[in-house]
Amino acid sequence: MKLRKLAALGTCAAMVLSLAACGGSSTATTTAAAAPAETTAAAAAETTAAAAETTAAAAETTAAAAEAPAADFSGTTLVFASDAVGSGSYNQIVEMSKVLENEGGFGLVDVQPISPGGMGAPYLFADGAVDLAFLNAAPAKWATEEGTLDKGPTSGYSAIAGGLSAVCYINCISNKFLSDHGVSTIEEIFEKKLPLRIGCSAVGSMDAEGAYLLLDYFGVTQEDLESWGGSITNQSGSENEAALQDGKIDFYIDHTSSSSSTMAEIATTCDVTFLQWGDDLIDWFVNEKGFQRVPVPAGSFKGQDNELILPGSPDSLFCRSDLDEETVYQITKVLSENRDALVGIYSSLSPWDVETCMDAEKLGGNALHPGAERYYKEMGYIK
Repeated sequence: MKLRKLAALGTCAAMVLSLAACGGSSTATTTAAAAPAETTAAAAAETTAAAAETTAAAAETTAAAAEAPAADFSGTTLVFASDAVGSGSYNQIVEMSKVLENEGGFGLVDVQPISPGGMGAPYLFADGAVDLAFLNAAPAKWATEEGTLDKGPTSGYSAIAGGLSAVCYINCISNKFLSDHGVSTIEEIFEKKLPLRIGCSAVGSMDAEGAYLLLDYFGVTQEDLESWGGSITNQSGSENEAALQDGKIDFYIDHTSSSSSTMAEIATTCDVTFLQWGDDLIDWFVNEKGFQRVPVPAGSFKGQDNELILPGSPDSLFCRSDLDEETVYQITKVLSENRDALVGIYSSLSPWDVETCMDAEKLGGNALHPGAERYYKEMGYIK
């Protein structure tokens, strides 16, 4: 009997121990599950705190930048090369120089009328004596790749802003020539090897370069043209106008704008058509030669009823490549912010668009100076 009681007591004790063990197992599991949750919460809190610290640091940096004193350019002299005194670009550069001094804080902007313009202007930077100059972006590209005007390649300049003007290869042809040969496009004339007599300015000018580039595109030499009965005559605008009137040339090409007085006079006194070139020809000028597409508004000249899109190389602002970034940033900022005031004085600068003047086509593929790039990125114009 006693043995049965002892056995029963043993069984009860075992059951109690078993229940205790089960209870202990449940508590351990709950604790184990709670641990990862606590760890995740702690990590999230640490991440939030770190993000807050980063934001605070960025705010401090921004505040510090805002509080930083503006750079002092009062001791800086810039040499700005221009065309001849009294020329359109000279007058524009004088006004820009005033803005750089009065609004930009530069001590002196020395305008020197030493630029040969066009094809020769890129060589202004060769000896490091010039800080700023207007260049045509296309010859700026050629000068670095192969040289121009029988000179070797050069370098040492970078772009600040392109497309400051709206010059392009405006061209017109005698209607008599078109009717006599039954053609209507420049492409047909070269494909049929017609005796086209071309008038343009002196060799080495941007005007004449357009005529020679046309021959280059069509794979024609001047000797080929002459063998067809054609020619190229290099002479002044007034002489080309007279030659068209007298039937001595058939085609005139000029790197000029829609406000050209010579073209306006020709349109009034001669029976001509202003030609639109084909897309393939324009693409070649743009993609291979560094030109940009420039619109000539309809009605710019008598008889020109439709808008023309032609390749051109407008004035662009370039600087010495080794001019320090802070200085070029200030030049870019001040001129961009005063663009409207400058256009108010010289409407010929109206094509200048501060939001797109750094586009590759407007710069002819030339490199943008880091100081200018920094300003345009800061403004959101370069993404």
